[in-house]
Amino acid sequence: MNEQLFTGILYTHIVAGGLALLAGPIAMFNQDGGKLHRKSGIIYFYSMMFIFVSSIILSIVRENWFLFMVGIFSCYLVLTGYRALKLKMLHRGQKAEKIDWFILIISLLSGIGLLAMGIWMYFSKSNSFGLVPFVFGWVMLSGVKQDYKRFTVPPTEKNHWLLKHIAGMMGGYIATLTAFLVQNVQTNPSFIAWLAPTAILTPVIIYSTNKIKKGRSKIVLK
Repeated sequence: MNEQLFTGILYTHIVAGGLALLAGPIAMFNQDGGKLHRKSGIIYFYSMMFIFVSSIILSIVRENWFLFMVGIFSCYLVLTGYRALKLKMLHRGQKAEKIDWFILIISLLSGIGLLAMGIWMYFSKSNSFGLVPFVFGWVMLSGVKQDYKRFTVPPTEKNHWLLKHIAGMMGGYIATLTAFLVQNVQTNPSFIAWLAPTAILTPVIIYSTNKIKKGRSKIVLK
């Protein structure tokens, strides 16, 4: 790939990241299922899909396999959050489709790869940055385990799809925010910038989904 084409993809990748960073909060703070939520959600989703495709291309060209798997990781979060809207009736016997199983298998392999990379970097290379792929791999494999259970055992909660939708979309936003942070903020050690958004915002996801489980949320997505 020539440098001009690479630069063009990189710039559009950055633009898509900016759109995702702007559209994500609009969808999050308008969780009533209305027009604003849907439109901002669509912009966010397709921006994230473009980020995924462009990050895969850029990582292959630069032979950066860590970023390759991180790209799959962020895509996995958003895709499963989106697919949750198509799998609302799992608790009534609806079956996951082939695309869902394909996403699950690819995510399983990528999660194992990230986990193995983290262990190798940390213990064989004595590199503390190994914590980053290890944490990402663990999160990914935890999600894969939950998805496998949802696909094979009917969920007991009627709003299981909403819980997955919120967790996936917010998880994808954390990935985008992380990418922005590591490009603009230098920390020592470097893994702090990579893991800070996950450490800070994951409790927000847990709090939000727990509110829904306990029936204290006003979210009425349809």
